[in-house]
Amino acid sequence: MRQIRLTEVHPGMILARNLYSRKGHILLAAGVRLTEVYLHKLRRLKVKTLFIHDERYADIAIPEYLSIETQQRAFSILSSTMEKIHNKEAFAIDSISSIASDIVEELIIQPSISIQLTGIATHDDYTLDHSLNCAIYAALLAHSCSFSIPQIKEITCGALLHDVGKMKVDKKIINKPDRLTEKEFGIIKQHPQSGFNLLLKKRWELSSLVAHMAWQHHEKIDGTGYPRGLQGEEILNYARLLAITDVYEAITGCRPYRKAMNLEEAYDIIHSGLGTAFDEHFGKIFLSKMALYFPGMEVLLNTGEKAIVVHLLENTPRQPMIRLIAYPDGTAYSPPIEINLAENPHLSIVSTCHI
Repeated sequence: MRQIRLTEVHPGMILARNLYSRKGHILLAAGVRLTEVYLHKLRRLKVKTLFIHDERYADIAIPEYLSIETQQRAFSILSSTMEKIHNKEAFAIDSISSIASDIVEELIIQPSISIQLTGIATHDDYTLDHSLNCAIYAALLAHSCSFSIPQIKEITCGALLHDVGKMKVDKKIINKPDRLTEKEFGIIKQHPQSGFNLLLKKRWELSSLVAHMAWQHHEKIDGTGYPRGLQGEEILNYARLLAITDVYEAITGCRPYRKAMNLEEAYDIIHSGLGTAFDEHFGKIFLSKMALYFPGMEVLLNTGEKAIVVHLLENTPRQPMIRLIAYPDGTAYSPPIEINLAENPHLSIVSTCHI
């Protein structure tokens, strides 16, 4: 099985995992042979990636860190909550707290997890996509930073709700495919304050720290963030952690106005911002756990050889276990050879590739 971009999928390939809608309905079942008609519909639905059956790599397992059922329930709860806020209706917090708890409990039972998502459901609502992915990244980072389980659940809840203030912003601005005007960006910059005001009203049901995460997630260590220009320790530690996952998710995900950055570019952006935009302690831990590759990904080595990633290693997620499958001239390895890149420093991945 391999996970590949929809742009790389060709008619005749076989789907390896069910594809679900936001409401949890099966759009396409595992085992179906993909046709151009199916692919056209998936492009219209803005599906990003698919899991494809490949006999060559049938033994490579792509982990599902968060079950499809939990993902779908999270999307349903988030969608309902956001819709009520947008319509100025009363909304309850208990369901958000419950799904945050479930996300954390599902993630932390894994023996080891790198910060690299595979198998996360894809939808056409950018705010919902972003909020769920941010929550998962934040939970993983908080766990790596040795926060307690109750704290991780609180952080995850705050990450799910950090952008609720955007429900007060015109969707035409949120989904605008072009660069925002200065006036429009000024409107966007009001969302942390709006989110704080909304969540503070729920202070009897929700920790005030969650409200402060919404208020402070765009603050920067050097004081150049917004809305208040807080610096360093003035920023809540939960918010300093969230700021990293918020930016990382935003730049690695597709948005109406730009394509997703590759993971190497995202790594460089976070690294260059340590101590200025981002908390250096949390940022270094994030980068140490951030995987640039995932099982089933085809890669090109500095030697010109081609390989496929077999699995990630806990302490060296950027140096995975790989399987050499082709020499530089294209001749296939027979049999393929597995190599631990962490134990072979003369070898490195230079790019992903198509085989």
